[in-house]
Amino acid sequence: MSDAPRLILVDLDGTLVGLDGVVSPRNSSVLKRAVTAGCRVVVATGRPARIVTPLRKSLGHAIALCYNGAIVLDLATGNILEAHLLDGPVFQDAVERVRASGYTFVVAVEGMPDIGIRAETGFREGFPIPRGTLAELCSVGIVKGLVRVDADQFEAVWDAFSDGFRDTLEVTRSGVEGLIEVSAAGVSKGGVIAGLAASWGIDAADAIAFGDMPNDLEMFRWAGRSVAMGNAEPEVKLAATEVGAHHDEDAVAQVLERWF
Repeated sequence: MSDAPRLILVDLDGTLVGLDGVVSPRNSSVLKRAVTAGCRVVVATGRPARIVTPLRKSLGHAIALCYNGAIVLDLATGNILEAHLLDGPVFQDAVERVRASGYTFVVAVEGMPDIGIRAETGFREGFPIPRGTLAELCSVGIVKGLVRVDADQFEAVWDAFSDGFRDTLEVTRSGVEGLIEVSAAGVSKGGVIAGLAASWGIDAADAIAFGDMPNDLEMFRWAGRSVAMGNAEPEVKLAATEVGAHHDEDAVAQVLERWF
C-alpha cells in the first residue's frame, strides 16, 4: 500500500492504549491528523460502550465497534448506529448443552449499554454485579455472552462452543485469562467493519488494521494491511503483514506517521 490508508482499524487494549490504560498524546495526535486528512478511523474493541466513551476526547471523530462489533457507536455524538444482538434462547441452549457434556463454568452477559453486565453466582465474586439464573440472564437483549472457565477445562470448553455452534455463535477471546466471549453468528470485528466500509465506498485494500489478540484476526483477514503489536500473541503475529513495536511504545503512531 503505497498511498495513505483511507481507513484505520485499531484495537484498544494491548494496541492503542498503553500500560497506563490511556491513549498517549502521540497516538491521539496521529489519529486526529488522519481524520483531518480525510481518513476514517474505527476503534474496534471487545470493551463495552460505557468504557470506550470516556476515551472520545483522545480519539477525535471516530467510530467505535464495541463488544467486538455488536454495538457500533459514533464517538462524536454518543449515538448507537447499529446493534447486533445475541439471541438469548440460542445462547442459553448452547450453555446448557455444553454443561450437559460435563463441563463446569460460569456465565455472564453484557446487555445493551443501559443494562450493563449481569452474571451467575461465581462470576467475579466481590464485584457489585447483578446476579441471576441462566434463564434470567438470557431473558433480555444480549450484546455479548461471557463464559469463565478454569484453566484445566478451557480448551475443551472452547472447542465445545466454537465447533459445536459455529452456525449460530461467534466465539473468540481478547486477553482475559480463562474467558470466552460469545456473540451472534457473523458478529466479529472483521465482519462488521466489512459492512461499514462497503457503505463508505472503501475497499479492503485501502485499510490498515492494528491489533494484538485473536479477536483481531477477522479484522486482519479483511484489511489489505495489518500490523501486530510487538506484544501480540504468536498467532496474531503470524497473521499480520507487519509486526510493530510494543503497544506501550506508541506502536500505532510509529506506523501511521509514515503518512500522517
